[in-house]
Amino acid sequence: MPLPAAFTIRHKIFILLLLLSALYCSIGAQKSLGQAPKAAFSVAKVWSGHSVGFDLLTSQKFQYVAYYDADRNMVIAQRPLNSQAWTKTILPTKVGWDSHNYIEVALDSEGYLHVSGNMHGVPLIYFRSEKPEDISRFEKLGMTGKHEEHVTYPIFFKDREGNLYFQYRDGGSGNGITYWNKYTTSTKTWQPLFDTPLFDGEKEASAYMSNPRLGPDGYFYIIWMWRMTPIANTNHNLACIRSRDLVNWENMRGDKVPLPIQWRDSKPTVDPVGPWNGLINMSYTLSWDQKNAPCISYHKYDAQGISQAFVARWEKGKDGQNTWQTHQISEWPDFTWALNLGGSLKRSISLGAVTPTDDGNLLLHYAHEKHGTGTWILDQNTLEIIRTLPENEELGGPKLPALALNKGMEARTKADNTGRYIMRWQTLPVNQDRPRSESNPAPTELVVYEVE
Repeated sequence: MPLPAAFTIRHKIFILLLLLSALYCSIGAQKSLGQAPKAAFSVAKVWSGHSVGFDLLTSQKFQYVAYYDADRNMVIAQRPLNSQAWTKTILPTKVGWDSHNYIEVALDSEGYLHVSGNMHGVPLIYFRSEKPEDISRFEKLGMTGKHEEHVTYPIFFKDREGNLYFQYRDGGSGNGITYWNKYTTSTKTWQPLFDTPLFDGEKEASAYMSNPRLGPDGYFYIIWMWRMTPIANTNHNLACIRSRDLVNWENMRGDKVPLPIQWRDSKPTVDPVGPWNGLINMSYTLSWDQKNAPCISYHKYDAQGISQAFVARWEKGKDGQNTWQTHQISEWPDFTWALNLGGSLKRSISLGAVTPTDDGNLLLHYAHEKHGTGTWILDQNTLEIIRTLPENEELGGPKLPALALNKGMEARTKADNTGRYIMRWQTLPVNQDRPRSESNPAPTELVVYEVE
């Protein structure tokens, strides 16, 4: 409809700006709703008596899911990407009540599937498919035959060239040693990557570490904290190292960090948090800001003993030299996450990655047992909060269908290696790795969603 002639140019410009603003808000609102999944693939009814990790892996032709079925058996499922039909194989191991006993899967360059899991201080459990891209038969194998009697925390990962590695801890909390093995596809054998362990707590501590992650500067990064005992609140000394080749390691200043990395070596320290101060390996994440500076979001107590979110960033200090600078992000008025416990603990506070936004700022997602869920928009330069987006204001991305949770249940999700798929199921929460007195709940449905 044409505007009246009596309207001045100023009036017309003002109305045009209002229309453009409305259009922008409409587009933003559509984006905030997220994208509905393209497809859903029901896998199986799964164990839901306690929270324990499953895995999801997608190749160019197939998709693989590793889970515990209704009878607690470890199962591998496979489907061609052009089909909804799953082929399934039960492996000879059953999960108990330990939430540490997650499952990890990986494909080597020849298409053999590698599986490890259901371990917390027990002999290595490792399977390899007998044929490439075929899950009908698996071999139960050892790896190197050394340091494989008290295994926990299996992780498969790859380098730039696609070589396959395996990381695990031998020993227990406060007295555990971390090892890396490398797989040779031509001989189908594993060998230790180093002549020494990767981490050695010198019988005083054990390292709780992240997976190696390739940064935008071409370095692989690892962050970790040391723990003195099975009690979670004995975590201390947040630390970081980097490497070009996964063999030679250094701190951010470029000082060489020799292997094994030992508890008494302070060169990699990011924040010298002492024991009993709320540092927890369940809630810390490595990421990079707008200028590709590494950032570590993590949790610890403030001076009053209240749980708070922090970010450590590699940046210039007051003396003009680059160093790790610690920023307190949250100002929660109360609540202290109870960490003077052993076993698998409830995740009372969760922190995401520091993520660059299109307008030059940063965002950081959080979930808090008492103060809810939201996303902070942070100033790139100061890391101060510009504003907080509430839980119901999403930032785009995939939006899974609503899930009707059974009584006492919580939703579990896991994204695949491509970011195109997410699987979801529901379970009762962790229970410090102890059996529950009540009867087991009914199995729940495991569903894989295609989101991109």
